[in-house]
Amino acid sequence: MKDTLLLRMRQSGMFDLLTLILVIALAFLALGLAGVIQCRVQMAGMPEGISEYEIKQALGYFASSRGAFLTYGWILLTASAVGFIVLAISSYFRDKVSFETKKRMRRLGVLCQYLAAIVITLIMLFPIYWMIVSSLKTSEELLQSVPTLWPQQFQWENYPNVLARAPFLRYFINTVISTVFIMLGELVLGILAAYGFAKGNFKGRDVMFVLVLGALMVPIQVTFVPIYVMMSRLGWVNSYQGLIAPNLVSAYFIFMMRQSFKAVDDSYLDAGRIDGLSRIGLIRHVLMPMTAPTLVTVSIITFISGWNSYFWPRMVSTRDEWRTLAVGVARLRQTFAGLEVANYNEIMAGAVMAVVPIVLLFLILQKYILAGMSKAAMK
Repeated sequence: MKDTLLLRMRQSGMFDLLTLILVIALAFLALGLAGVIQCRVQMAGMPEGISEYEIKQALGYFASSRGAFLTYGWILLTASAVGFIVLAISSYFRDKVSFETKKRMRRLGVLCQYLAAIVITLIMLFPIYWMIVSSLKTSEELLQSVPTLWPQQFQWENYPNVLARAPFLRYFINTVISTVFIMLGELVLGILAAYGFAKGNFKGRDVMFVLVLGALMVPIQVTFVPIYVMMSRLGWVNSYQGLIAPNLVSAYFIFMMRQSFKAVDDSYLDAGRIDGLSRIGLIRHVLMPMTAPTLVTVSIITFISGWNSYFWPRMVSTRDEWRTLAVGVARLRQTFAGLEVANYNEIMAGAVMAVVPIVLLFLILQKYILAGMSKAAMK
C-alpha cells in the first residue's frame, strides 16, 4: 500500500515541486543553524560593555542573517509538509471517490490555478502600476510616510515639466536610431552566421560554434573597457557609430537561429537549388519563411534589449545630444540638484515615457514571442 501510494504521489506533477521546496527549506534551515553557531562563537569572544550596534557590525553574514534564514526555512518546510499531506490524501482517495467528487475536485484545482495566476500577475504588474501612479502625484504626496495607492490630485503637468527639463525628444530619436540599426545588424549578420553553422560544411565549424557559445558565458561588463578604448581611438565616442557598432553581432541571436535552421530538412534546400536559388535565395525564400516565429521572436528581444540598454550608452555618450532614453531617465535626477525637494514624481514620468513604447510593442507582438519561444523549446 505504501509503495502504491508513493507511486501515485510521484506520478503527480506537484511531487517534484514539493520536493524542490523541501530541499530549499532544508538549505535555509542549515544556513540558519550555521548562523546560530557562528553567533554563539562570536558572542563568546566579544568584550563586555560594547553597544548593540557594534555587536551587529562585528557579527558575520550568517550570524546576522540567521533569523531570516530560519524564518524562510520554517515557512517553506511547513508549506511543503502541508502540500505532501494534501497530495497523499488526494492520491489515496483518487480511486475511491465518485465521478462527481472528482469533477468538483478538478474544478477546485482549476480555480486554484486561476487564483494563483491572478496573484502572480498582480505582483508582477504592481511595479508598473506604482510607476504610473507616482508619475501623476505631487512631490509632497509621493514622499509621505504612508503611501497612497491613488493620487489625491492628478499632476498631468509632470510630463511637460520633464520635457522642459531634459531633451527627451533627442533621447527618443537617439534610442530609435541606435536600436533599429542594432536590430538590422544582428538580423543580417546573425542569419548569415546561423546559416553557416547550421547548413555549412567546412572544417572547424563546430569548434567555431562552441567559441560563439562561449561568448554567452562572458559578462558584457567585462568587455566594456577594451571596447571603449577601441571606440575612443576610432573617434566614435559621442556618435551613432559608438552606440551601434559594438552591438551588431549577438551570440544569442546566432544560437537561436542556428537551432531553427537545423530543424529545417535539407530536402527543402535541395529543391530550392534545383530551382536555381543561390545561398542568399535559399535563406530568403526557404529558411526565413519556415523559421518566421523564431526570427520574429529574437528580433523583438533584440529590439527590447537595445531599447533598454543602459551601461554601454552611459559609457560612450558624455553629452546630452547623444544620450539614449535609459541614460536620460537616470540623468533626470541630476537636473533637480539644488532644489529643496527631489522631484521623484517627474523622474517617474520620464520612466513612463521611456517604457510605454516598448510595452505597447510587446502587447502587439506577444503572440509571436510565445510562438517562437515554444518552437525553440521543442527544438
